[in-house]
Amino acid sequence: MQKKVILHIGASKAGSSSIQHFLRRNRFNFAKLGHVVPDTQLSVGGPVSGDQVFALEALAKRGDAAAFRDRIDAIFDQSDVDAHTILISAENLSNAGNSALIAGLADGYDLRIVMYLRRQDDLLTSAWQQWASKIERDFNAWLILALQQFGHWDRILAEWEAHAGREAMVVRVFDRAGFANGNVVEDFIDAIGLGEQASTFDLAQADSNPSVSDAVTEMVAGNRAIFADVHDNRFYTALGDLTGNALVEKTRVSLLSRAQRDKITEFFRPTNEAVCRRYFPGRARLFSMVDHDKYRYLSADEMTEEKLRAVMTILSFLIQRDG
Repeated sequence: MQKKVILHIGASKAGSSSIQHFLRRNRFNFAKLGHVVPDTQLSVGGPVSGDQVFALEALAKRGDAAAFRDRIDAIFDQSDVDAHTILISAENLSNAGNSALIAGLADGYDLRIVMYLRRQDDLLTSAWQQWASKIERDFNAWLILALQQFGHWDRILAEWEAHAGREAMVVRVFDRAGFANGNVVEDFIDAIGLGEQASTFDLAQADSNPSVSDAVTEMVAGNRAIFADVHDNRFYTALGDLTGNALVEKTRVSLLSRAQRDKITEFFRPTNEAVCRRYFPGRARLFSMVDHDKYRYLSADEMTEEKLRAVMTILSFLIQRDG
């Protein structure tokens, strides 16, 4: 049997953390099935987090497909189980150009490329909070460039198809209503071809990392005294430890206006329709329609009030902690 490499390439902000927690927790269950979950350095024997984001980022920066192939060969050679499949997860693989890492890999291995797609308005606002706001000050200025760089699923999928072939592509929509049992982990198990083995895995959901109100993001955006780089999560971790879910909203403050959100979905409509025709024939649309009731659209004055409320909430928790 030809050995297989399964690459979960994200996309970013589409359940990747939950999938990676699942891979880490179940690495021994996967081993019993002949599947290796590599360590963080894309090797074996080191700490396993369920992802190989930074190791693959380094390889991608060098454009080193040969080194990636060598890592894959070494994992199979060094594994202490009778492995026939490697499971790799790195949401940054879905960034434009990173598919070049697998150039030629299909000549020696059976590939499966798993990708979850998220509606672009939510993708962009989530990307702003998690990464861009740590180094950029102005959301709307950033958005102008972000619209050109992110969410063009037709281009990303075409890149991966060129290296892996259409038959290797497993494309899913990030929509909890459409997941197996409403669970992205169970949906992922099905996507990698192990749906019949679902009962052998620990399916308990890891604690999620809920995002704080974007009223807070607005106040700290681009503050280099708070954030060292886009990966610096210390501030939000400390804020979560201090306040728990007090700054997490059921209905999220929207940094996009209602009109902006509608314009973004219209901007991506032609390419989303093309992806839908290719990967989901018979489906009416790629993503669900925007439900504006899920968002809080605030005026400038209302946003100021929201920021003051957040500040007072933080002060209250500090007083309780130190009092």
